[in-house]
Amino acid sequence: MTATFAILKRELLTYFVSPLAYVFLGVFLFLAGVFFYLGIALTGEASLRVMMGNVSISLMFVLPMLTMRHFAEEQKTGTFEMLMTSPVSPVAILVGKWLASLTLCLLMLLGTGLFVAILAYYGEPDWGVIATSYLGLFLTCAVFCAGGLFASSLTDDQVAAGMGGIVLLMPLWLVGSASSVVGEEWQARLDHLALLPHLRSFTKGVIDTADLAYFALLTFGFLFLTFRTLESRRWR
Repeated sequence: MTATFAILKRELLTYFVSPLAYVFLGVFLFLAGVFFYLGIALTGEASLRVMMGNVSISLMFVLPMLTMRHFAEEQKTGTFEMLMTSPVSPVAILVGKWLASLTLCLLMLLGTGLFVAILAYYGEPDWGVIATSYLGLFLTCAVFCAGGLFASSLTDDQVAAGMGGIVLLMPLWLVGSASSVVGEEWQARLDHLALLPHLRSFTKGVIDTADLAYFALLTFGFLFLTFRTLESRRWR
């Protein structure tokens, strides 16, 4: 546990001593503000539903760019071998890096609290729906961070890792789009695989064990694949 927190601390310091985190945080909050305004203007409702749906798509592009350096940079600079042969276990390294990216993602979500405050000032939002919506976004971040780490573990090129992470996560959305052009039977099956229908349940104030299991399975699946990749590289 101590090793995990040491990795977490190191990665967070690396984030905040470079302008990358601040740039992506600014871009994310700008996009969230645009989606918030459009959601209110188009629906006339004191709701974050439109913003939440579009923000989740933005995260699919932003988070792989934040996680792309985690293992790709280590491999390119030669510190990967040192890290893998240190007393720190690959699990501690993996979890520490994942928690670091997830912590940064949490800070990004906390930044959107401004829009919640605006809703509370001018209207009477449903606090239960807001809470479950943020839970859904947090779980989405957990999946995207894990997927981004997996892509980063496959290459020593940061750009390739970032683009690979986006390509890896994009089918989770494309499957949902495809479900609207197929028959009802296939639509129901594809909806089980697509991320958006599961996230939509949270934005409606519904917490279903099937949705929780979906996010947990994807997150741990990506983390397991990353672990296996690290193990294979460790003994090369």
